[in-house]
Order: sequence, then structure tokens, then C-alpha cells
Amino acid sequence: MREQLIKTLQSIKLWESHKLLWLSSTSSTNDDLKQIWRNEDFSPIIEVTDLQTNGKGQYNRKWASSSIGQCLMFSFTIDIKEYEFPISMIAGAALAIALEELGLKTSDFWLKWPNDIWVNNKKLSGILTESTTIKNGIRSVVGIGINILPLQDDSVNATSLEENGINTTREELLNVFFKSFDRVFNSSASQQAYYWKKYAGQFFQRKFKVQAPNQPAYIAKAVSIKEDGRLIVKTSKEEEKEIIAASLFPIV
Repeated sequence: MREQLIKTLQSIKLWESHKLLWLSSTSSTNDDLKQIWRNEDFSPIIEVTDLQTNGKGQYNRKWASSSIGQCLMFSFTIDIKEYEFPISMIAGAALAIALEELGLKTSDFWLKWPNDIWVNNKKLSGILTESTTIKNGIRSVVGIGINILPLQDDSVNATSLEENGINTTREELLNVFFKSFDRVFNSSASQQAYYWKKYAGQFFQRKFKVQAPNQPAYIAKAVSIKEDGRLIVKTSKEEEKEIIAASLFPIV
């Protein structure tokens, strides 16, 4: 299966120059790539790990794995001159497409802005994107964690592919994801926004506690997203607000 993944990457222009690294263990795949992302002789990398001991999500939340195969954890670098739709949301839409192709019902899972994937009331996947300016534009490191098998921690509000009837390998999931990422990445900003909204599902039917940096929390319902990825919400007082960065907590 790993040989097929390599063949897939080599057949797609976006990925053909990326070196695939598969580690038995590391602290954080994102941090590994960030250590070298400013080097002049830097080469694009996809790094996958069997075990991650100090992975992180948005706002320094932890994302780690306690056993091999429990989670798919990987990061990759991508260089862009400019873009309108956020790379993190492109990754979320691409992952949603991949999960649908693997058999996960779109009526069950949904994208939570900007890029988490939930199945009903539980989190299945998280994405963390970090970027830096380089000579010719922007270099991003995109880190993704997906629960393959059930987590052995009841205190975490999470679910897994296996619990939702999807039996797949990490290699197969990567194979499908990198194909779908190429499709979304090479679309127009309006098409990228369309992909994201297509898989938002329950996101636009729910209310959330919105916690924006340095602002009081408030309750709001998601209304739409713009072509640059900004979120439009409506508060309980029927006021519309535009959000660039915030944590959204579903109200069950």
C-alpha cells in the first residue's frame, strides 16, 4: 500500500517533488517541518508518523496518539505565491471529499469552521496550518490528525472512522486525500468555497459559543462563509458579525 501511495504522489504535479518521510515516532510533525522551512535548500516534504507524543491543534490544544494505527497523523509543506481561500480550509474540504469517497455518509459528518471534521456531536479530525513568508511567497505547513480507531479516553469528545463503519488503512486514506487536495487546491476561490460549503452540512444548522481573541464570548449561528474564508454569523440579537479567527464550541 505504501508503494501505491508513492506512485500516486509521483503522478500528481503538486506532489511529485515532495519527499515522503514515515517515522516510527516524533514529538510533532508540524514542528519537525517548521525547523527547516526557512532553509534555502529546503525541499517539499510529507511527514507521517506512527506515534506523536506532543502534537498540537489550534490554540495549542494537544493531539497525540497512544498506539500505532490509532490515528493518522501527518504534515506537509506547500508553497504558494498568493491565495484567496485559506489553505487550512482547502485542506478541510479535501479531507471531507476523501472521507466521502471512503464511504462516510455526508449526512453524518460535517465541517466545523475553519477545518475540523465532526460526526454529529463528536470530533473526528483536526487540522492546524502554520505559515511563514519566504522569498517567493508563502510557505505553509499543514498538519492533520484523524482518528482511525476508537480513543481509549472517555474524557475526550471524539469519534473514529471505525466507530462509523469505515475500515481503512492510513496509506489508503493518504492516497485518497492527496488526490482530493490537488483537485480543490487547483480550483478557483469560488469553487473552493463551494466545496467547503457543500460539506458543511450540520454546521449551518447549529448554534455555537464563539470565543474570539480578546473578546467576550457570545452565542451565534453560522450564516455563510465568504470567498476569502471569513465566517458570517448571526448573534442572538440578530446582529451579523464577520469572523476572521475564533474558536467555535457547538451547543448540543
